[in-house]
Amino acid sequence: MNENEIRELFREMRDEPVPADSLARVRAGVDQRIHRRPWLSAWKIAAALVMAGCIVAGFVLLRPARKPAPIERPVAPEIAQVLPPVEIPAPPGVPVRTAPRPKRAQPRPAVEGVPVSIRIETPDPDVVILLVN
Repeated sequence: MNENEIRELFREMRDEPVPADSLARVRAGVDQRIHRRPWLSAWKIAAALVMAGCIVAGFVLLRPARKPAPIERPVAPEIAQVLPPVEIPAPPGVPVRTAPRPKRAQPRPAVEGVPVSIRIETPDPDVVILLVN
């Protein structure tokens, strides 16, 4: 259906008279729903309050019992024996070797028309990065 057919259908429906009994049935149904609503909403409010009360009671009744903190009684200090100080020998000096610094390569001047390539090796032996100009 295109828009013109839909418009024609609505015009035909507009011209038809609405039966009086259907209008009366709709009004009666709406009136009945309006009168029934406060009773239904009172049950919803009561159910929500009962549910909230049950949740609060569950938290209060099922919480773990608090145990009183144990009382710490001071313990009499033991008499320590006086011992001569122990000498700990110093560890022998181990020379620390540092890794040699890598030498810097001087970059070659680029010559026009000659391609420049750079090879970068990674810790993984199977991966090598080649940069080609």
